[in-house]
Amino acid sequence: MFRLNKYLTKLLIFSLCLSTVPVILLGSIFYNRATNSIQEKVNEGNVHILELTRLRVEQVLQTVERSLERLADSSSVVESLDTYITPTKFQLFGELTQAMYRVQTFDVGVQDVHLINLQKGWIINNSGFYSFDEINYKERFNQYVNMTESKFWTSEQSGLTKDNRSSSNRVISLVKKIPANSDHPSAMLIAEISSRELSNLISKNNSLGEVIIFDRTNHILAMQNENFSGQNSDIQSLYDQLSGSKLLPGNLVTSLNGNEVGIVHQQSTYNQWGYLSIIPLEEIYKESRKTGWIVLISCLLLLLLSILISLLVSRKLYTPIRRLQESFKMPSGSIHASGDELPDKQDNEFDMINKSISHMQTLHNQMSQQINGQVKQLQELFVLKLLQGELKPSEIKEKLPILMSAPPYQLDWLVVFALQIDTLEGSRFKERDRELLLFAINNMINDIIPYKQRLLPITIHKHQVTIVYTNHHSAEQFKDFTYAMVEKIKLEIGRYLGIPISIGISRPYKDIKDAPHAYDESLKALKNRPFTGQNTILYYDLQQTGKIELGHFPEETEKALIQAIKYADADNIDVLLDRFLDEIAHYCTTYSEYQVSLVRFFVDVTRLIQDSGAAFHSVFENDKPSFEELLELKTKSEIQAWFQHQMIQPLLPLFEERRSTKFQNISREIIRMVQEEYDTDLTLEICASRLNYHSSYISRVLKNELGVNFSEYLSQYRLNVAKELLEEGSMKISAIAEKLRYHNPQNFIRYFRKMVGITPGKYREMYANEADSHAE
Repeated sequence: MFRLNKYLTKLLIFSLCLSTVPVILLGSIFYNRATNSIQEKVNEGNVHILELTRLRVEQVLQTVERSLERLADSSSVVESLDTYITPTKFQLFGELTQAMYRVQTFDVGVQDVHLINLQKGWIINNSGFYSFDEINYKERFNQYVNMTESKFWTSEQSGLTKDNRSSSNRVISLVKKIPANSDHPSAMLIAEISSRELSNLISKNNSLGEVIIFDRTNHILAMQNENFSGQNSDIQSLYDQLSGSKLLPGNLVTSLNGNEVGIVHQQSTYNQWGYLSIIPLEEIYKESRKTGWIVLISCLLLLLLSILISLLVSRKLYTPIRRLQESFKMPSGSIHASGDELPDKQDNEFDMINKSISHMQTLHNQMSQQINGQVKQLQELFVLKLLQGELKPSEIKEKLPILMSAPPYQLDWLVVFALQIDTLEGSRFKERDRELLLFAINNMINDIIPYKQRLLPITIHKHQVTIVYTNHHSAEQFKDFTYAMVEKIKLEIGRYLGIPISIGISRPYKDIKDAPHAYDESLKALKNRPFTGQNTILYYDLQQTGKIELGHFPEETEKALIQAIKYADADNIDVLLDRFLDEIAHYCTTYSEYQVSLVRFFVDVTRLIQDSGAAFHSVFENDKPSFEELLELKTKSEIQAWFQHQMIQPLLPLFEERRSTKFQNISREIIRMVQEEYDTDLTLEICASRLNYHSSYISRVLKNELGVNFSEYLSQYRLNVAKELLEEGSMKISAIAEKLRYHNPQNFIRYFRKMVGITPGKYREMYANEADSHAE
């Protein structure tokens, strides 16, 4: 035996419900389906038996009808209609009786056939010859004559020659008038069948039900079980009620003598007889109860088995919980110093475990805070000694796990940046708050730079100093990361503190032992702040020249890109924008220069809007591009997508509209001619004659639309083609000059050097060297 705890009790109850409820539901569903299936099968069987009985009876009746038709059409019957039978007519009498005997075959059960001559007043049957004066059935004959049908089935309590009124069996008669369609027939043929013959036609295989046949006047003609006849009055009353309610064929449940019965009913379209099957439902329920007992016993066995399994499984599942609860028991005499609630014996197991864990967590946090405080002090001390060069290489290797917050305890690149507050004038702070502000900045940097890529930030004198490192990036990626972090630091300090700061950044180093040199370089970079102004970022390797120089700006490509924007040339814009970004990335030596070039292009595109005469807000609506968005972008794909979606695409509808104007069409045609025939002796006059305009008019259009005259545009385009041919490297310079229609190669070289700044040969050599360096 085992003690039931609170959670164990709940687990046991849940297991029992989980196991017993499906068994009970499945047992109930199976019992209901089995009961319904039994009842449906019984009903289907009785419907089938009733249908077979009806067909068998109707087949016999139709056989009698056909035999009586043949008898009515026989020559002896036709001859007898106009004859009064006398002893001298014995031959005719014999033919009549023989023909009537042939109708009374064994298989159909006809017990007598009557030929009645209404005009002559005689009747012939198995008993002989009679006149109307000798019989008492004149009223019945009159009733038959008045019937509208020429041929019909009827039932009587007795026949024309035998009185069966004391018997429960009725006589079933087929009456046929002769002639058939006459309102005043001269004769009738009547074939009589005992209802007992119909009882023999009812199937005896229906063990659960009783089949009963009713005539068109709702009299019982035959039934399957003779012992059932004691209930004839009740059955007759039931059928009368059902007929009065216009019973439709199908299944019905009702009550008979206080017992629930199922009724299956069919109505014959042949003679309007009713066929009724009565099924005592108690017989069906007996079969269902047998099934129910089997299901009940099976369910009880499954329930017992599920209870046993639930007990064993619950105990097994509870074992780890019990062990866990015992492991969290508070040792006697332990002091509860924290403010959390101690476990109570009235709690359930999980509440006790939860409170015990909370108590241990509180103790753990208290100890962690104490240890972290001491570790932080150690880290500050080690970082300070590292920057001041007071740690030996062996000591650095030993203390590196303490300096770095997470493994792996190695680095590929490191950089040191030093931050100083430029001035507190105009801010809400006083000079006495400088040290407090440095402490606040130190905490902000601690949150901004990921802990896995920096050592603990510290303050030294009037500077905040941070060592940033990486252990999985390349040098270029590390530079980008450092620049992004420094920019973010500068932005956050300006946003929250509102004071100008300057940051000096050292060169990247590969060994942590070079941290003192990097620290010294960061301080030297800060010394150049007077030359650059306040609130700036200073790089040591760029400050050696005394200024930041902007690399070569690709003006030609920018002009072509601006022209493509003005002409809404979407296909050319993508290519030129990609080339422009590649060129500034190639010529700019620092990320700052790269950003300056991007800003310059931003300004030129903005000026393009102003020159077009459109309002800035009408082009960009509420989503206006800004410098801040541009400067936050890091990769070429992001920058290219930003210019495309934020700057260029909103402009295209504006210039697309202008593109449809006359000047634009002319400019486009001139550009097309230049691009297709730049290697021919193409002149402004030739283009003007093709367009049917005066050359001076074309010149003004080009000046207005392109900003340059025809010769300048042609020279610029040929210059771009020359660059492409030089970059390919397979064509001689003289051949290029000839292709571009320079009759003297020296003229081409002088023009190229004037526009590009270097000779074509130097340009090809420089491009080849850069391609090799990129390939490496």
